[in-house]
Amino acid sequence: MDRIAHDSLLERPWLQAHGEPPVVPWQDSLRTRMMLWFGTLVGVLLATGFVAAFLLARHQIVEGARARTRYEAAQTAARVNAAMTSVRITGDGIIGLFDSLRPDRTATVRLLEAMLDADASAVGGLIAVEPGVLPDGEPMAYYAGVARRGVRDRDLIAAGYAFRRQAWYRRTLAARAPWWSEPYFNETAGGRWMTTLNLPLRGRDGATLGMVSLDVPIERWEELVEPLNRIPGQRPALFAPQGTIVLHPDRGVALRTTLARFIAQRGRSDLQPLEAARSAQQRLEMTHTLPGTGETRTSVLEPIGDTGWSLQLALSHDAILADLKRTVTLLGAFALIALGLATLAVRRLARRITTPLRDLTGSASHFAAGEFDYPLRQTDRRDEVGVMARAFDNARGSIKRQLIEIQDMSAARQKLDSELGIARDIQLSMLPGARQLAQDGWRLQATAVLEPATAVGGDFYSFVERDSHTLWFAIGDVSDKGVPAALFMARTATVLEVAAGLGGTPADALRRAAHRLVHGNDACMFATVLCGVIDARSGELALASAGHEPPVLLRADGSAGFVELANGPPLGLEATEHYAVWRGRLQPGDALVAYTDGITEALAAGERAFGTQRLLQALHAGDDAATLCANLVAAVHAFAGDAPQSDDITALALRWTTASAAPAGAKE
Repeated sequence: MDRIAHDSLLERPWLQAHGEPPVVPWQDSLRTRMMLWFGTLVGVLLATGFVAAFLLARHQIVEGARARTRYEAAQTAARVNAAMTSVRITGDGIIGLFDSLRPDRTATVRLLEAMLDADASAVGGLIAVEPGVLPDGEPMAYYAGVARRGVRDRDLIAAGYAFRRQAWYRRTLAARAPWWSEPYFNETAGGRWMTTLNLPLRGRDGATLGMVSLDVPIERWEELVEPLNRIPGQRPALFAPQGTIVLHPDRGVALRTTLARFIAQRGRSDLQPLEAARSAQQRLEMTHTLPGTGETRTSVLEPIGDTGWSLQLALSHDAILADLKRTVTLLGAFALIALGLATLAVRRLARRITTPLRDLTGSASHFAAGEFDYPLRQTDRRDEVGVMARAFDNARGSIKRQLIEIQDMSAARQKLDSELGIARDIQLSMLPGARQLAQDGWRLQATAVLEPATAVGGDFYSFVERDSHTLWFAIGDVSDKGVPAALFMARTATVLEVAAGLGGTPADALRRAAHRLVHGNDACMFATVLCGVIDARSGELALASAGHEPPVLLRADGSAGFVELANGPPLGLEATEHYAVWRGRLQPGDALVAYTDGITEALAAGERAFGTQRLLQALHAGDDAATLCANLVAAVHAFAGDAPQSDDITALALRWTTASAAPAGAKE
């Protein structure tokens, strides 16, 4: 009712001033939302389609380019290997003819020149023979060049060149197989970069006769690798056996460093697997990202036969995907234009749909202002708007009836709250006040505190003075909350007081109450009860429990523990004949504290219970009975914090002292 009145107050001044309901702002209108939802949905679908198509095309392009890179790397490595194999065949041919013919010095030179002239790669060659091999017995070291390729002949012995001291000569004589040298700059061969195939010259009996070497200019390998540069995105590189970079796409790299140093100097950690594969002469295919730029490349490393040389072919993904990205960008621009046009068309269509809804909104605004007789249009339509209009027409009649019912219910609720408040006051007034018995130097304090969880509750306590020195007390907890528990609590407390007045032990009182409460208990309610009798002259105490929590015995020295007494069945469930009696004695300064489970089971945030340990910690020796109860209840509330109280909270305390036991300044 309050909400409806509040909304009416908000709407009525506008209606009185303008006569029409307020117009919905464009950003909140259904028409705008339909346009945005349509645009978003279509945009998401288009974006999803574009992304899926782009990823699929990208995958196919990259995979196709990788396959092409693998093929071209293998083919180029095969071409280079064929050229190197041709050079080796030339060298093997020279060695074979020399060993078979054992020609003299002049014939040996002609043999070397004839074999070089037939080779397409070598531009010069050296034949070196140990002493005693040629017919004249003299050593020979003659370099023959191919004149048409600009390389001249040279007799190394006549020039005074000590070839037998050179490391390459000694290595070749000791080698079991031909080997390729690292690139070097050869002034004799016309001032160009060369690489040399060195072959040991041995006889049929295995005797070392000398060596043959064939020079191949680096330009020869460039000719074979150069076609790889014609494809955009491809970057070929050629490595010599010791890792020297022979060919490289970056300027200033080729013939100046090795792959290992290049990696260290340029910070190219992405190429470390390439260097490992090159050293092991293993084939490798990997995808790597350039540090710093983030460019992705696919590299294929192909060993060139058993020569120790390797060919790398790198493929830049950015280059092969450039055309795809341009195409996707163009298509995306056309798609955005189409989406904008379609969204405008949807907006015009939505306007035709939302106009009747605006009429209904205006009528609803008048209804919210309390004008239930305001004309309602659109009721004759046969579409969903007509259904809604007729539903509004039925609703306003229903609202009128419900407003009347709400007013009646509100009045009834106020009456019920008032009656529950009176019932709470009556229930609390039924509880006895604190008791204090004192005589001849002894003193007994008895106090209790009860806080219901609802307007009325099911906890109770009782004090009955049998005579000037005997106090009967009880504390109980009914098995429910609210009005039913309050009624059963009143009955239980009355029955217990009557049973206590008949005398006897606490067990006798529980037995009599159990027999009385079981009759007429069709609701099957029950109550746990702890009752006892204390003689204030001596501190002697007798207790009996009907399913209740054990009380705490707090000694004057500060030690505390739960009284171990036998439990009988709760009152109201069965008419039992046996309840055990616990007997003990309070020493001067001792206190007995009883409580209901609303204390130990009080919950804080996280469903944590107050528990028995916190109960013991909240009790302090030397406090009077009222302070003991107040501190215990305050500790429970501090622990629960903002959590709602889930059960009734009741605490009862007895404290017995004598004049000789009360220290100076003690709380009494």
